[in-house]
Amino acid sequence: MINRFRREVYQSFEQRADVGMDLVDALTSAPMVESPVGMSESPLFRRRFSSVYDFLNSGRIAYYRLRRVLYRNQPEEAETIAGYEVYAADCTREPTPEAETLPDRGQSRKGRGAPIEVGHVYSWLVRLVANGTSWCMPLDIRRVPTDSTDSQVGAEQVATLAAQCNRRPKVVVADSLYCNVVFLSVFMTLQSIFALVRIRSNRVLYEEPPERQPGQRGRPRKHGAKFKISAPSRKPDRVEACSVLGQPMRLLAWTDLHFYKLPFLVGMVLSVEFLKADGTPRFKRPLYLFWTGPTSVALADLAQMYLWRFAIEHMFRFLKQHMGLTASNSPSLQARLRWVWSCALAYTQLLLTRHKIADRRPAWHPTYVRGRLRPLTPRQVQRSVLPFLLTLGSPASPPQPAGKGAGRPLGYRPKPRKRHPVVKKSKKQRKTA
Repeated sequence: MINRFRREVYQSFEQRADVGMDLVDALTSAPMVESPVGMSESPLFRRRFSSVYDFLNSGRIAYYRLRRVLYRNQPEEAETIAGYEVYAADCTREPTPEAETLPDRGQSRKGRGAPIEVGHVYSWLVRLVANGTSWCMPLDIRRVPTDSTDSQVGAEQVATLAAQCNRRPKVVVADSLYCNVVFLSVFMTLQSIFALVRIRSNRVLYEEPPERQPGQRGRPRKHGAKFKISAPSRKPDRVEACSVLGQPMRLLAWTDLHFYKLPFLVGMVLSVEFLKADGTPRFKRPLYLFWTGPTSVALADLAQMYLWRFAIEHMFRFLKQHMGLTASNSPSLQARLRWVWSCALAYTQLLLTRHKIADRRPAWHPTYVRGRLRPLTPRQVQRSVLPFLLTLGSPASPPQPAGKGAGRPLGYRPKPRKRHPVVKKSKKQRKTA
């Protein structure tokens, strides 16, 4: 599979393909990435340092082809829960407060109370591979423009996934940022893809309207009685007690509920309450989830699906700390997007080679957990992947030295780059429903 994946990735680079493939290999085995040009010092990068920026600035990638390549090359051993393939949608931010020549910079924050950051936002859609680990399979990456929102781009990614996926049932998990009309409305037209999103405790949903009486006049009602998440007006329809990874939980579920602006998307509200050893709540408030799929799914499986979502957060941390996801300082939007995709492809190579490399973890690293062999982490695979890639070879052609270039003409003075202001959204733009 790894050879097929590398060959198809190489074919997806429409210009500067040889340089792009060498850059992906260098990122895969890099001990630490401080800048894109630093990848030219890797033994897997066979070209001059200037070719790195040549690829980022002038290369061309067929992203639509890459999305199909990534989907076709998902690991066969990717786990499921209750027969559902589990996907996660989330955004990561790239702060660029001092990049005045970088266009389309906006303001964003990680959550309530967090400081405002100036920069770009990238929306990721990944397949969760191994439960209990941080391994994910990137499938789609798109930059969120300032005239759009995270939910709009996330909905487009889900629609793209539905257009090229198989008929096996799937679940897309997301945090409370995606619990709105823009994101959830896309699931009304999908047959085998369902949403499991976190919902805030201050939200209000609605019961199904009462049955229409014979001879009753007027427009049929769309909503029934109000249902406050923090103060349920009726007893739960289902109650379960379970334990996930040694953590006891109490699960409550209320069915046949919908949002005010989505009356035809009927779902289930799930309350996940974490318990101490003595049975008392561990936290002040439970975790509330909204599920759009069949109500026959076990509540413990739904809770496990959402808790699995945090693997994407670990992936973001690894990409930023060890693969330089935010290391590009180019003023070009396309160059930054090519760099982000290169990091994602390098991470995918680590995922596909994790079972083929020698286990060279240090002696002080834990090897067994709960009596089972602990899977290798992305960092451990990255430390040991260089010999494997050297023996594997590359689909890229070897470099052909052409001598020194002519350089800039005498007296050439480049024009100063254009300065771009920070785009500030109005209250109407920020409102998502």
